[in-house]
This record gives sequence, C-alpha cells and structure tokens, in this order.
Amino acid sequence: MDQDQIELYAQKSDSDNNLADPTVIAKYRLAADIAHDALTKVVARVTDGIKVSELCAYGDEIIHSYTSKVYNKNNVEKGIAFPTMISVNDCVQHYSPTGDADDDAILHNGDIVKIELGAHIDGYMATSAHTLVINPSPAQPVGGSSADVICAAYFAAEAALRLMKIGNTNTQVQEAIAEAAGLFNCSPVVGTGSNEIKRYVVATEKRIMNALEDERRPEREFVFVANEAYTLNILISSGDGACKEGANKPSVFSRNVHQNYNLKLQSAREAFSEINKRFGVFPFATRALENKRHRLGVTELAAHNLLTPYPIQYTRGSAKVAQFKMTVLIAANGTTRITPGLALPYVHSAYTIPDDSNIARLMATEAVKTVKSGKALAGIGAGEVIAPAAGMDVDM
Repeated sequence: MDQDQIELYAQKSDSDNNLADPTVIAKYRLAADIAHDALTKVVARVTDGIKVSELCAYGDEIIHSYTSKVYNKNNVEKGIAFPTMISVNDCVQHYSPTGDADDDAILHNGDIVKIELGAHIDGYMATSAHTLVINPSPAQPVGGSSADVICAAYFAAEAALRLMKIGNTNTQVQEAIAEAAGLFNCSPVVGTGSNEIKRYVVATEKRIMNALEDERRPEREFVFVANEAYTLNILISSGDGACKEGANKPSVFSRNVHQNYNLKLQSAREAFSEINKRFGVFPFATRALENKRHRLGVTELAAHNLLTPYPIQYTRGSAKVAQFKMTVLIAANGTTRITPGLALPYVHSAYTIPDDSNIARLMATEAVKTVKSGKALAGIGAGEVIAPAAGMDVDM
C-alpha cells in the first residue's frame, strides 16, 4: 500500500467513525435500542428450569426480527454483532450452546445468570450485558457472595463509566475497577476487559483490562479523546479472579481476516462461505449455521486459524462471576451511554462503600448521560418493554 492509499484509507476511517455525523449516531442508536430490547426480553424469560439454548436462540431471533426490517436498500449489512451468550455462576463468558444433548445447561433457582448480546447496523455495533439472580423468594433480597459480586460489578461499572471522559486515562479506569471490587471482597476477572470499537472493528488496540495478568507486563496507557466509541465490559469474581478453560468446547467464533488457507474439505469450504456471507467480521454461534454439516467444517476452519474461538472459561474454586456491559460514545460535548442498564436484582451485601473512598466520591459526581431507549425502534414493530421491578440494597 503506497502513501496515497494509506492517506485515503485513513480519511475513510475518520469519516466512517465521525461521532459528529448524525448518520453515524443514528446507526449506533438503532443498534443500541435493538440490543437493549433483546436483552430486556431475554431477561424477562429467565426462570427456573429453562434451557440456556432456548434463551440464546430467543435473543438472536429478536435481533434478527428487528434488523430484517431496517436499512433494506443499498445492501446495508446488519444483524448480530455478538450472539446471545448466557454464562451461569462460575462460567465467565461466551457460553452459547447449540442445544444438542451434550451441549446445553438448565437454569435453577439461586443461579447467577449473565446475559450478553449485541447488534450492528452497517457495521456500527452496540453490545450489552446484565446479571441477575433467579430468586425463588423475590420479596427477600439475595445475600452472601452472590450479592457481594453483583454489587462489586455494578459499582465498578458505574465508577469506570464516570471516568471515561476526555483527558482521563485507561489506568484511572482500571484502578477504579480494582478498588470497587476490593470493597466487596471480590476481584476483577483476569484476562477480561473493555476496548475501543469502530465501524466493523470489534476491538482496536486500545484496551482497558479489568485486571493485569502479569504486573511485570505493564498495560499500554492511553488518554481518552473525542470521537471514540467503547465497549465497557466489567467482569468481577467473588474469588481471586483467576480462571481456566473448562470442558466445554468453544461455540462462538469470529472470522480471522488476517489468515488464508486452501481448504480441502467441502464442508469446511461451504461453512467458510456461509460465515463470510452471513456474519462477516462479527462473532457468531455455531448453532446459527443453517446446515449441520457446516458445523463440522468449523473444526477445520479453527484448526487452520481461519476462525478465532471465544473460549469458555471458569473461575478457580467455583467462584461466582457478575458482569455488566455497555456501549459508550465519547464525543467533543461529553460521554454518552447508549445501551441503558436494566433493573438490578434485589440483593443485599454486608459490605459497605466508605465515605472517604474514591468510589464514594465518584458515585457522588454527576452520572454520565444515558440515552432513553426505544426511540429508534418506533415504527419497526417494537412492543412494550417492561423490566422486572427490583432494586439493589447496599449500605453506603
């Protein structure tokens, strides 16, 4: 690529990711509203005895239902940015089972359930995640380590969000996450984090790690500037934050656009063609492949690094994990959260946030602007959304 091509590419990238452009904002907002509505409806279906695969398929279907009704001219790509993933208790992330007999889970009373999904419009993605507890006695708050880890994750997310402002650094955000977790005797999950996003880019090199894997490998520090979009993804463990891969094989993959290989198996070639056509650069769940033969081809694609797996990890010692995730836009006139949070589970932690802590001071500052959801869905079949009525009871 010569210098003229490099400059042209840079100009195109700047134009595509210009948060001062109303068209760009409209596509982000529509993706965010779709993700929020899908998440709300999946949360409402969570109950004792339901299969995880059913909830995942339901979430994906809601996203498809919306995206099939918009931007149907000029071959605009739209659809799932992240498949519906439901990780329970000590499972950290990325569990999205096929529903086969040996690849599914059933939810039970007392489970901590993390639901994560995302949508995109023309490559502009919005993702969201929420944590709830299946409480057989909803009038009574959930206590113990379940309450502690949910409170820790919630306050870590709120503190981090307040720090995502022009001029602040990712190091400041990470320090707040660690402090919030520590106040509830919890730890950030090692190897997880947040990242900058762009049009058709799920993650740039700008990362905000929830916890450093190795203190001897310092994280690259950067300053937040105007015209940036981020996925803020907070994962907190009730244990030491360490995790490992479990027995479940990955079922979520994304296309590795930097790798090529001459495939030999027909099933792999057909699967590769379907993946490129339907999912592009965005992650997908193998259950979404319409032909079951294509699922077999995924094994060869992954073996030759044409696909990048999203590993299913579990905490050490079966520690519980809570997650809150949102999409954040940093513009010249301020920071905006475009995927609103849902009603919090009714929990009560024995731990408190001291008045002299940085977290207390951050929580006392003005909250980041959050857009009202649903406006972008008007006229495309959005029904009434009612979030579960609940609240968080924390001593402060």
